[in-house]
Amino acid sequence: METIKTIEDYKAFIELNREKVYKNAIKADDISADDEWMLEDRWDELYNLQ
Repeated sequence: METIKTIEDYKAFIELNREKVYKNAIKADDISADDEWMLEDRWDELYNLQ
């Protein structure tokens, strides 16, 4: 796989791999509220800085 260096590279990658992305995606609603990832508050801190 080539290194993604630009937004255009990223868009092309997503277009070529859209099915794989959807196949491996997990709905946030399906994640338990007790999951370690859901308990992480780092993202809340980042969003509140804006």
